Amino acid sequence: MDKAIAAAPGARVPRGFGSAVIGSEFCAGLLPSPAEASAFNAAFGGRVLLATPLLTDDALDRVRALLRLYLREGRALEVIANDVGLLETLRSSFRGKFKVSCGRLLANRMKLMPEPYAKDFIARYGITAFEVDDPAVLRRLKPYGLAFSWHYPLRYATVTRFCPWENRWASGCSRSCAGFTMPLRSPRVPRTLWLAGCAYFIKGQGPRKSAARNVFDPPPPEVRSVPDPRKPGFHRI
Repeated sequence: MDKAIAAAPGARVPRGFGSAVIGSEFCAGLLPSPAEASAFNAAFGGRVLLATPLLTDDALDRVRALLRLYLREGRALEVIANDVGLLETLRSSFRGKFKVSCGRLLANRMKLMPEPYAKDFIARYGITAFEVDDPAVLRRLKPYGLAFSWHYPLRYATVTRFCPWENRWASGCSRSCAGFTMPLRSPRVPRTLWLAGCAYFIKGQGPRKSAARNVFDPPPPEVRSVPDPRKPGFHRI
């Protein structure tokens, strides 16, 4: 079983993890630049996975630049894809050059697909694994017989493209959320939500023995409000 950790560009991967996930499944603003990815590759000798969210045209161009970087450097890369446009780009322009895993956003849609359609979808795009953090989703995907990566300790609940940290649409992100998570509690909601990036999470489960890879996504330090409300781009929630 592979042990992976979600790591920000410039972060040091702790001992005991053979793989690292860079980027984000939930916000294109948290994708690394080519320079950040290259520096991470130089510092970390293990397997690298690039997590990608739903993508605008501009964000898709940025992912293409990252893919070309990995080809130039001769470094293996696994792509976690949530955008069908990226899957089509990988199929048409980078066929067979990168291992492809279906991200959590897309897996939540695939669980609703008719089985014959889903099998054709998997075959067309060369999907070899699923990213999962919800036992119910895992059960729905079991008929496809693919390996899965299990993400813990938080479970994705929903996502937005309107940045709740900067109070604007996510384009032009200044990464003001980087390094923080915010607990959200209300008497109208039966459990605590955690805001991290553009996604909302609930408490999940621990690692799974049946997973091909367990991905530890360490929650950043909690804050009660945006760390510095006086800084341009920051707003209280």
